[in-house]
Parts: sequence; structure tokens; C-alpha cells
Amino acid sequence: MKKCDRTSHILQPQRHAWIQVARGEINLNGLSLNQGDGAAISDETDIVIEATTDAEILLFDLA
Repeated sequence: MKKCDRTSHILQPQRHAWIQVARGEINLNGLSLNQGDGAAISDETDIVIEATTDAEILLFDLA
């Protein structure tokens, strides 16, 4: 993701997600995450990710 890029992902019911920041900095639903940070997501339907610097992330959509 380039700085200021924004993307979203919709989680279906009974699904969870894990976000891992491999490089850079992002905002995840308003929460700041830096390189090396990870976040578990449950009980959310919409995930909004915005890069605050050039960033690489991994998004896992889990059962």
C-alpha cells in the first residue's frame, strides 16, 4: 500500500481476522499499528485499513 491508500474488507458472520503489519504504518479502524504489530479482529463486520506511510500488510480471514 502506498501512503494514503485506503482499502476495506467485509467479514461475514462468524468470521474473524488477523492483520499483521510487515512494513510501515497503518490505521486499522482508527487504531494505529506500526511495523511488526498485529491485531486480532472479532465481532466486526467492516475492516478499514489506511496506510499512513508506504506499508505492507497481511490480512487473514479466519473461521
